[in-house]
Amino acid sequence: MRRAWLTAAAGLAAMIGVAGAQTPERKDVWPEYAVPEEEAATAGRRVMPLTQEQIRLLGALVRQTQRATAGGSGEAPAGRIRRILVDPGAGAEVPAVDVRRGFTTAVSWTDATGAPWPIEEFHVDSAFLPGEGEPETAGGHLIYLAPKRLFLTGNLVVKLRDLADPVVVLLRDGGGAVSDFRVEMRLPRPGPGVDLAALMRPASFHAGDGELAGLLGGRIPAGAVDVKLEGGGPGDRAWRHGEDLLLVSRHVVLSPGAWAAERGSGGRWAYRLPEAPQVLVSLDGRETWFSIGASPQAALEESR
Repeated sequence: MRRAWLTAAAGLAAMIGVAGAQTPERKDVWPEYAVPEEEAATAGRRVMPLTQEQIRLLGALVRQTQRATAGGSGEAPAGRIRRILVDPGAGAEVPAVDVRRGFTTAVSWTDATGAPWPIEEFHVDSAFLPGEGEPETAGGHLIYLAPKRLFLTGNLVVKLRDLADPVVVLLRDGGGAVSDFRVEMRLPRPGPGVDLAALMRPASFHAGDGELAGLLGGRIPAGAVDVKLEGGGPGDRAWRHGEDLLLVSRHVVLSPGAWAAERGSGGRWAYRLPEAPQVLVSLDGRETWFSIGASPQAALEESR
């Protein structure tokens, strides 16, 4: 019965809307054939028996039910961006990516220099994929995962260009407080699209600096102080962190020699350098100098 009057109410509202659109002047049509106002009111009450207050209460009940249903799937996870070092064929532990229904995870594949590594093909249960059917890789280096069910577990098998061994990844939804929103799978070797300039690194260089990888993801280390950088572009930034200088730039640092460096898939570098007033850098074969100034706070205190 309740479904019947709700359907009738929707139909009446649609008819009223159509009639209003077709008769903008809202003139009466054949008023002599209209039912008396008392009968019209009675018919309207039969079709829409709820008062305005009852309709508001019903809407509140629907919203509470929707919130309870959404809460039953667990709290929204904290997003995580990270980099995982993988080496196919080396017998290392299978890397794991934490996914969650309702959230999309982007997995990228890069070589030792951060250059994208093209994907020839990949296989995964369709329940992990957005949309319907198998996606086309088209030689890209990104895979998007969007689980369709809660607590879904499976694995991802990826065949990268020029590699004989496939890379396998464990996919899991443990319902935890953290989910991977973006993961960079980095292979410790040059790939088909290797950035040759990135291979020209100082002898003191070493990879795997977690703070530098965080800088590329927008996370500034605790205690790092922003400093003025002259000679750079809008995307170049520098910080003092203890006795080190942290630098983010698309330029390749030539001097002083970097103690550590990390390269993002977009071509940006994050460097850990010894404290220096100037840094010699190169971009597309053109050398220039970055001048390192004081922090904005220190400059303000000096001006006083």
